[in-house]
Amino acid sequence: MTESASVAFDDDSAPAGGLATLSNPGTRRSFLRGAGLALLGTVLSPLMAQSRGARAKPKPRFTVPVRARVKNVKVRKGRWTTLIVHHSGIRSGNATTYDREHRRRGMENGLAYHFVIGNGVDSGDGEIEVGSRWMRQIKGGHVRSDQINEVAIGICLVGNFDQVRPTPNQVAALKELVTYLRNEVVGSRIKFQGHREAHPGHTACPGRYFPLKEMHRLFG
Repeated sequence: MTESASVAFDDDSAPAGGLATLSNPGTRRSFLRGAGLALLGTVLSPLMAQSRGARAKPKPRFTVPVRARVKNVKVRKGRWTTLIVHHSGIRSGNATTYDREHRRRGMENGLAYHFVIGNGVDSGDGEIEVGSRWMRQIKGGHVRSDQINEVAIGICLVGNFDQVRPTPNQVAALKELVTYLRNEVVGSRIKFQGHREAHPGHTACPGRYFPLKEMHRLFG
C-alpha cells in the first residue's frame, strides 16, 4: 500500500472493516452517495444561512417609542408625497423648545416639523420626538411654500451641519425612521429631499456636512 493510500482516511472517518469494504459494489455506491450528499450540504449550508440573513429584518431600535406613540394615528393613503429633512441650525434644542419658539413667531400650530431627532444635548442622541402635527395629521410649517407644506413630512435633526456632522445615532435614527415611514406608513413612492432641494437657492439646509448623497442612495 502506498503512503498516499494509507492516509486516504483518518481513524475516525474510515469505514468499519477498513478500506477493503469499499471493494463491495453496494458499499461503494452507498459511500459515494453519502459523500456526495455531505459535499452538497457543505456547499448549500452557507448559501441557505446567507439567504435567511438577507430575509431577516433588522429589529427596530430608534423607532420603538415612535411606533408605540403613533399606533392609533390614521394616515390617509396619498396624504403625503414628499419627505423633507432639515437641520435646526443650532446646537441645542428639542421638540418642546422649538415648539415654544415657533409659537412665539406666530405659528398657531407650534412645532413646524413632524419629527425631531436629538443630538444628545437637550434630548437623547438619536431620540426621535413626534410632533403634534404628525399626531393630528396636519400640514407642516417647515418650508416657505404652503403647497409643499401641505404634502411634505418635515424631519429636523438638531445641530448645525454647516459646522459639524450629525452624530452616528442621528443618522441611524433618520434611516430607521424613513424606512419605517416608507415601508409601513406612507409607501415607498414618497420622495426624499433635503430642504435646499425643495427650495433651491434659498437655503443651505440641511448643511454641507449632512450625508444627503448617502440618503439619496438609500431612498432615491
